[in-house]
Amino acid sequence: MRFPERSPWADVGLAAVALSLIGLTARYTKQVVWGSVPADPLENRVRRCLTLVAWATLPVVTLFFIAGNVIGYQRDGWAGLAARVLNWRLLVAFACYFPWALMQQTLFQFYLLGRLCVLFPSARPLLLSAFTGTAYSLVHLPEVWTTLVTAIAGVAWSYLYFRFRLLWPLALSHALLGSTFYYWICGHDLVAEWSGSIRP
Repeated sequence: MRFPERSPWADVGLAAVALSLIGLTARYTKQVVWGSVPADPLENRVRRCLTLVAWATLPVVTLFFIAGNVIGYQRDGWAGLAARVLNWRLLVAFACYFPWALMQQTLFQFYLLGRLCVLFPSARPLLLSAFTGTAYSLVHLPEVWTTLVTAIAGVAWSYLYFRFRLLWPLALSHALLGSTFYYWICGHDLVAEWSGSIRP
């Protein structure tokens, strides 16, 4: 069975509706579901979370960069390499990707992972993170490679949220990995694709 391709704007619309509904119970989710704040002061949590996010994200981005160079060169020599990895629109894509990543992290970490913690209070955090990460990856079907890559990232982000209760460092990681994956590995120009999907 093949999943139908969706417009990216359909995903944004669905996520916005879901986020609006989650907003109705956000206070309950924050105070009751996630009420027990980690003992570390906020600045320590931010520093430790950013450090772990950097250690998990930057090596992967480096691998994407190397692979993008190899793929670009094999396909069209130096011109192909430059077009793939030196595309200035990657920066625009990253800036646009961040709010989308923050929306997704809110849906899956703040809401879904939180509800799983309530439903299965004795379950290990890694098991709950694995379930949340898998659910996150499945929304990327029918893109098989994206689904596989996001399964790994989704588990890591879920576990980091469980430990530190911070969304924006995860969204930074998400936006950086997503934009470099699409530009350097897949050869997609996201800005051009997004612009094209707006036209009537």
